[in-house]
Amino acid sequence: MATPRFWLGVAVTAAFVGLLLLRIDYGEMVDALARANYAWLIPAVIVYFFSFAMRSIRWRFLLRPFHPQVRATRLFPVILIGYMANNLLPMRLGELVRGYFLSTREPVRGSTAFATIVAERAFDGFTLLLLLAAAAAYISVDDLLAFASGALGLPKALIAVGVVIPYALAIAFIVLVSMAPDSAKRLARSVVKLLPARVSGRAYDQLERFINGFEGLHRPTRLLALLLLSLPVWFAELAVYYIVALGFGLQDHFDSLAAMFAALALMAAMSNLATALPSSQGAVGPFEFFAVLSLEALGVGVGLATAYAVVLHLAVLLPPIAVGLGYLAVRGIAFGQLTGRRRTAEGEQAAARERER
Repeated sequence: MATPRFWLGVAVTAAFVGLLLLRIDYGEMVDALARANYAWLIPAVIVYFFSFAMRSIRWRFLLRPFHPQVRATRLFPVILIGYMANNLLPMRLGELVRGYFLSTREPVRGSTAFATIVAERAFDGFTLLLLLAAAAAYISVDDLLAFASGALGLPKALIAVGVVIPYALAIAFIVLVSMAPDSAKRLARSVVKLLPARVSGRAYDQLERFINGFEGLHRPTRLLALLLLSLPVWFAELAVYYIVALGFGLQDHFDSLAAMFAALALMAAMSNLATALPSSQGAVGPFEFFAVLSLEALGVGVGLATAYAVVLHLAVLLPPIAVGLGYLAVRGIAFGQLTGRRRTAEGEQAAARERER
């Protein structure tokens, strides 16, 4: 049964797709799709999977305080399945699937795994904000905000706050919880006391495990290390954007390759920060809208920008789905076992087999 959360995601996606459809130059878009060199998608997809390897190394860093023997090679398929699920399920529910799937393969509780995923995503956002700041050396972010303000009918300040504040709050939360876990647990204990007695004990246990998931970041040097490990992840993703852009001839619209790279960094930051909005599967809608808006503000035709954004998004959505579903089929795992619909004895047997591998 569709939930209110599902319909919220559909509504947000429909709104952004509708806004984009009103702006498209369809003739230019069809021409851009016809002229594109799709051979560039092959190296782009290879580099995209390389970014998963970088994410595996970063996740190993976060998980080692709880499972010192964890290997990045064991984490790679878990990240792949998480991305596959994010692309098939609304509202970024793939993050929960990733935490659960990890708990079937490694001796790490799902709530602890989810805490490390929250830390990952917060530092992804922080890294994107750094990319945005770096791009400002070549591009006026104020002009972009003015352009976005005109397109959305919202004040520039509101757009800027909407982009920055959620990630700033997430980083502040992680720093406070990792540096002062006892205070966080006392606060959690006070909150769960408001719940009925039959559920408060279990709720506190889950919150305590979640807070413990940030233990690996209790020193400033660990936070810095996490940031440094996030940089190659996003440099690899930027390389994907750059390679696909070559297939659409975007380099002809910029004075230099450095200016083009800065533009793509700006586009990557805006489109990926927008994926934090509630939306349907794969963040379809917000990603395309803000990608096109960023490129259009920098002088790229809206039809060309739309063609590029759509193909780019498909290039990062479809391969993880195909490879992820293939992996599950080979392992004899049904997708429903990961989403909670079929966590039965059969699912437990599959989990046991995964731990043995």
